Amino acid sequence: MARDTHRWHAHFYDGEIAQPHTVQIEVLANGLEIIFSDRPSEIWTYGSFRQTEGFHSGELIRFEKSDTFGQALVIEDVQILEVIRERAPASGFHNPRLRRYRVPLVGFSLVSIVFIIWLLYGHILPVFIDGIARIAPVAWEESLGRSVVAYIAPKEDRCQDEIYTEVFDEIGARLTAPTNLPYTFRIYVVKNAHVNAFALPGGYMAITTGFLKRVKSAEQIAGVIAHEMQHVVQRHGTRAVLREMSTRTLIAAISGGGEGLDYVLDGAALVGALRFSRDHESSADIGGMKMILDAKIDPKGMVEAFEILLKITGDMPDGLVYASTHPLTKNRIRSLSPYLDSLKVDPIPIVSDSTWARFAQAIRAGQCLRKE
Repeated sequence: MARDTHRWHAHFYDGEIAQPHTVQIEVLANGLEIIFSDRPSEIWTYGSFRQTEGFHSGELIRFEKSDTFGQALVIEDVQILEVIRERAPASGFHNPRLRRYRVPLVGFSLVSIVFIIWLLYGHILPVFIDGIARIAPVAWEESLGRSVVAYIAPKEDRCQDEIYTEVFDEIGARLTAPTNLPYTFRIYVVKNAHVNAFALPGGYMAITTGFLKRVKSAEQIAGVIAHEMQHVVQRHGTRAVLREMSTRTLIAAISGGGEGLDYVLDGAALVGALRFSRDHESSADIGGMKMILDAKIDPKGMVEAFEILLKITGDMPDGLVYASTHPLTKNRIRSLSPYLDSLKVDPIPIVSDSTWARFAQAIRAGQCLRKE
């Protein structure tokens, strides 16, 4: 029998020897009376001890003295908790009747946490990030772009040949002349066999020689550049990077990691965030096509460039990085077809035939002048 009518059998650890004393416990209005067989009893007043075990089914009840290291009471009968709560409601000890609800409550809590994370990450955070992206100063975007551009266009891989600069300066000037954009676009040619083009926050852009080897005209390049410019103007990259930074901040906070700001602003990781949704791609397509038309550039070049890229997707699954960051679909290309007849005047060539011939020859030859 665990107890008589008013007393509970317990084991008392005095903090001096490992062997417990067998005692009896009586619940009083002001505390627990510990009754020894070989010495006077003592009273543990409520507030001088705390419950450390016995919150789950099958566990023994354990009380530990707060001001005396090692002193503890271990009791088998959980009903002592009910009596304590009856005689001293303000004591605040665990209610054993709640044990039956513990598993459902834990399950409900886990589901609630998952729901909150889904709501935060899937709905609240994107709205918050969109708001931040809309009001972010261009100077801040440029600073963010500078911190990442070294990973996609390392200085040692940048081709700074005069013919490349001439063609891309002309493309950039033609596309931006009819606009009043706050960005200064910087386009880097990167010696890399992958087929890729990037747009970073603040107007930093890169295009690979592997890409340029496959296009046939400056108008095709302009179509891709106009598309990438629209990612900048519509701040798709800024949103993607902000979301990655927010996620990494949340992970760092939850894990208690000490990496701090360096972890959140890791440039290599932020590059990995630059993957755009199909909605963003379609929006950049339409916006880019409008830039092409406003600049009186032949719109066929943009469609031809995307057709070339879509064909390569099937031929070079390992080499076509562009498709992983800019998901291409036939529907996207078809959506541009109605714009092909929208230019009511004759298109104006971007560069002369001789300039394009020199550019194409340099690309085919793998020409790449690197400067310190």
